[in-house]
Amino acid sequence: MIKNHIASLVLAMTAASASTANANLLFMRGYTNPSNNQHTTLLGFSSIQDMASANTAAAHTSLAFSANVAFVADYYFTDGTRYYRTSQSSSGINQIYQYGESIQNVLTGNVLSTHNLSQLWATTDDFWADSEGNFYRNNSDSGSSQVKVYTSFANLLSNTGTVYNYGVTYGTDDSFWSYGGKFYRTNTNSGNITGIAEYANFQALLNRQVTTTYTASGSAKDMFMTIPAPGAIALLGLAGFASRRRR
Repeated sequence: MIKNHIASLVLAMTAASASTANANLLFMRGYTNPSNNQHTTLLGFSSIQDMASANTAAAHTSLAFSANVAFVADYYFTDGTRYYRTSQSSSGINQIYQYGESIQNVLTGNVLSTHNLSQLWATTDDFWADSEGNFYRNNSDSGSSQVKVYTSFANLLSNTGTVYNYGVTYGTDDSFWSYGGKFYRTNTNSGNITGIAEYANFQALLNRQVTTTYTASGSAKDMFMTIPAPGAIALLGLAGFASRRRR
């Protein structure tokens, strides 16, 4: 079954048009069940437009999450090599799980190591990362007005970073992720996605200087990822790039 997924994914990306700006990327979306408490399926698309519109007919691959392993209350992200997920107690986010370099571990809930945070964070705080090894935490209690940037995973654990103010307050349910220097954010309203905004760099995100907005639909709790097309096999077990979830 895994071999079939690998073959179909590689063929799909080989057939993708090299003339498009995102031809070297694969856009992944983790869909949320009707109860809005778990991710059930991870679909891959060759364009951010198809991912945004939830056009499942255009998906190149579909991977299933095991039951009771991918709850939308947690954040999923990567440092460009390893996958991570936040974990929370009744008081707040207190730990980060590490899944290694295999997204199959994420799909099956196979945690390789557990890391304690130096302090509790609000369950509304938004954790994410980029493909250059930086980690981010939004202060999202009543909307995201600030972001703290950490230059390593160790700094994230110890809360050693730099705080930046957003030029505006982004929505509490908005999702953030980054790959290859570009930054992405979902526009959300009443639990639904209405668009995905693309930013040329981190400063543009701070200033809300949107390059392009893609029309979007679906649950604000869906998970979003971007990985390099050469990482098709990595998607299914070796390495890759990801970003997190939504509450």
